[in-house]
Amino acid sequence: SFPRSHISKVRVTMMIRVVLLILCQHCFESILGFSFFESWNNPFATGRSVDNKRVEELKDLLLNKCKVGNREMVEEAIADLVPFSAVSKPSTSELLQKEWLLLWTTEKEINFFSDWNLSGDITQTIDGEVLQNCIPFKSGGYLSVQGSLKASGEARTNFEFTEASLAIGKFGPFKIPPIGKGWFDTVYLDNYFRIDTNSRNDILICRAIEAKQ
Repeated sequence: SFPRSHISKVRVTMMIRVVLLILCQHCFESILGFSFFESWNNPFATGRSVDNKRVEELKDLLLNKCKVGNREMVEEAIADLVPFSAVSKPSTSELLQKEWLLLWTTEKEINFFSDWNLSGDITQTIDGEVLQNCIPFKSGGYLSVQGSLKASGEARTNFEFTEASLAIGKFGPFKIPPIGKGWFDTVYLDNYFRIDTNSRNDILICRAIEAKQ
């Protein structure tokens, strides 16, 4: 077996490489302009009574599909839930304004940290026109990015990162280039649950931090 010091060095090296990959890949976000959710019919049903029990069943089904990890199955479960969204204009809704816990995503860079058991609870905070993402490291430290937000449609919000910092263990924090801009569509939103797709065609599923379910 490898000594713990060697394993720690390997993990730190891997984290640094992934951080650099994230910074590079975000450079291309603005080039992408398609979301698979755009091909759906209007996802925000109006005049439709909401069956809360049914909505909770669909959420549970979606999260179970996430555990399987098959994107096609996840998309099908999302499609069933989207018509029950609590608001018709989520990009400007007060329900979006809070701290969110990431439950599941297709973003490979984020999944690296969770798959290797390197990160704690990953959060995203939306406060007015400010967006902050935070990935805490279990071994100490974090990766944090902050940026500006601007609604550009009923479901779409544009973002641009303006600040970023990195701390690894006892080292840091260090300011790093805040590279990246793009958009996300909030295709489902209620007081406790949120589903986004973004300009990289990734999916993010979040739960409100204060939610007790």
